[in-house]
This record gives sequence, C-alpha cells and structure tokens, in this order.
Amino acid sequence: MKRLLLVVIAVLYASVARASPIVFTANLSGLNENPVTPSLGTGLATVILDPVAQTLQMIVTFSGLTSNTVAAHIHCCLPAPLSPNNVGVATTVPAFPGFPLGVTAGTYSSPVFDLTQPLIYNPAFITLQGSLPQAEAALIAGIMNSETYLNIHTVMFGGGEIRGILTPAAAPAPVPEPATLSLLGLGIGGLIAARRRRT
Repeated sequence: MKRLLLVVIAVLYASVARASPIVFTANLSGLNENPVTPSLGTGLATVILDPVAQTLQMIVTFSGLTSNTVAAHIHCCLPAPLSPNNVGVATTVPAFPGFPLGVTAGTYSSPVFDLTQPLIYNPAFITLQGSLPQAEAALIAGIMNSETYLNIHTVMFGGGEIRGILTPAAAPAPVPEPATLSLLGLGIGGLIAARRRRT
C-alpha cells in the first residue's frame, strides 16, 4: 500500500514539474568569448523557455562594457554542450527587439516571444535549418542541451565583448497547483478508505 501511495505521489509530482517553464541562465564575461576579450564587463542573462507553450522570455543585465552596445542575440547551435566554439546567430539581428543599444550598461526585460513566429529569429538561421518549425526545434534543443550562448557585441568588440552559455538554472522544487493537491488528497483518501475496508 505504501508503495502504491508513493507511486501516485511521484506521478502527480512529475506531471506538475513537466508543465513548468524551464529557466536557464548565463554569466556573461569577456573570458567566455572566443577569442577571449580583456573586458571587465559583466552580465547575467535569465532565459525562460516553455517548450510546451512554445515561448521564450528573457531578462538581461550588463555593466562595465568598454564601449557602447551594437548587438545582442543568442547564437546556436554549438557542436557539443558547453563548447567554446563560435556559431551563427539564431535570434533577431542585430539585437532583440527593444534591447538597449548605444550604452555600456543596462537591463533588458523582453516580451514573451512566440517561437512559432519569425519575429524572434535571424532569417539566415531559418534558411539554414530549412524551415521555421525546424528553426524552432533547433533553438529549443540547443537551449535545452547547453549548445547556445547569449552574446553582447560592442563598438570596440564587434565579434562580441561578453557572452555566456545558457545552462539550466538550479531551480527550487515546483509548487503543485491547488487542483493537483486536491487530486492528490482524494487519491490518498481513497487509498486509505480501501485499506480500511480490507481490514
């Protein structure tokens, strides 16, 4: 009986966890560039990917750049997870819509991008992948497999001044929704009632 109860709890808990968006982060620095830059600039990118809803949202903060920003985007897809290589630009060029350009420090909070629409993509990335659905699948897989990096380009470092590979964030345990907790309570109550009837 205890085993059955644990299985029910695990299944319900796992279904709640899968329904949640996934958070990825990247620590942006010149040391992550290829080639490395001497920039003392730093930044943090948080990307929220929902592969079920097919959406992407991000918050990027940066400061201490050597010169003004001219571009910012996600590059995809590295040949292996956490690879130091350079790859093509997957998202909008030169920068995400509304990203602060012409500054050495700033914060960017994006709208929720619909990954089924072309607005978020570099047209060359769509062409390279063969179609919009294939570009979406490649970007999602690249983010989930740590094969993408967010890069901020500046006047002094046109190839990129600071960047970081997107990796899964250490997330707290998901909080079940009230309806899930109610179902769990009913299931546990039913198991207890069935056990009492047997004895």
